[in-house]
Amino acid sequence: MPSSNENQKLSWIARHRNGSLYTFVVVLVAAAVCGGVMSTAYFAGQWGSTAFADADARLDEAQGGAQRALLFPEASSFTEVAAPSIEGLNSVYQADTGGYVFDVTSTGYAGDVELMIGISGGAVTGIQVVAENETDGIGSNALTDDYFATFTDLSATGTLTVEEAGSGETHVDGVSGATFTSKAVVANLNIAFEAYAQLGGN
Repeated sequence: MPSSNENQKLSWIARHRNGSLYTFVVVLVAAAVCGGVMSTAYFAGQWGSTAFADADARLDEAQGGAQRALLFPEASSFTEVAAPSIEGLNSVYQADTGGYVFDVTSTGYAGDVELMIGISGGAVTGIQVVAENETDGIGSNALTDDYFATFTDLSATGTLTVEEAGSGETHVDGVSGATFTSKAVVANLNIAFEAYAQLGGN
């Protein structure tokens, strides 16, 4: 049989189970447990999101490095340099061989068209696609190696246009059916040309 002390303890709990003090204690304990769980989840989420962001940044840099190497295969390293303040210019890297890689963005038909443009010795050395969302088989026709090749060795000066050339402009051909994307490519080249000039090119 339970002792009188045990009966007293049981009767105290039984008497206070529906009381405000008991309810307060239960709520306080539940809140502390929930708070601990939420804090753990929050900090784990923060750590996880930071880790994912860091991994994405490393992946982007690795991809960017590979694309820069395609523009200047003879280079063994690239150094980021201070980019001029030009709308659409994302970054500038200089190869140890002297050439520059300009990461530039302009608006195409279905969104931004981001390219890397290599310039060395006053001329375009090549173009690489970084990101785009143009229509396959239409706008994407202006983002091919064949079209980019038409700009290789082009003097990196002045302003290009796919329209009728005005004063100080040079006409270049666009891709039939991909006018908006062609204009985006040309706009990106013009951004790179301006940045190259500001960095002392030509």
